[in-house]
Amino acid sequence: MTLPDDRNRRLRGLHLASGLLIAAFVTAHISNHLAMFAGQAAHIAVMEVLRPFYRNPLAETLLMLALAFQLSTGLAMIWRTRAEKRVGLARWQAISGAVLALFILNHVGAVWGGRLVMGLDTNYHYAAAGFHAGYAAFFVPYYFAGVAALFVHAACALAWRVQGRAVPLAVGLLGIAFAAGFVGVMASDPAIPPRYLESFP
Repeated sequence: MTLPDDRNRRLRGLHLASGLLIAAFVTAHISNHLAMFAGQAAHIAVMEVLRPFYRNPLAETLLMLALAFQLSTGLAMIWRTRAEKRVGLARWQAISGAVLALFILNHVGAVWGGRLVMGLDTNYHYAAAGFHAGYAAFFVPYYFAGVAALFVHAACALAWRVQGRAVPLAVGLLGIAFAAGFVGVMASDPAIPPRYLESFP
């Protein structure tokens, strides 16, 4: 007989394993975003170098499957432990996981919609267009919360596994700084091609 704690332990192990695969893509993606501090051209140039590694049928299929598994297992763990009184680290892990799940669902859907429905290159211009098409009130908290939640969630996972709080705290604070920086750059850079702005109603 499998006890609830055993199921949750197994689920956490599988959740971590799929997270490590996703981490490889996220590392490249965040590195690409860091290039935006050097300007649009630098961001797009780095993206063109990285895309052959993750934008191919095999890599994209594996990534989508890993994301689907990560979301389903993460939300399942939150649901199964909903009756527990979460405090401290457990509370931050659950909150950041829920925020991250909502962000990923919307973000992935928007990218596929931009590519397949609107025929747009989902590059820097696509990411930043919403800030300058009259939707800054949505996109500022959206991007900030998504990036910050990613790093806070990773920091919580680290905190369960490493001695001390210095490294997890540094990861969480770094993510919040990145989130603020990314939002600041995209919101203050209005040089977006009209076809991207016109994709918003």
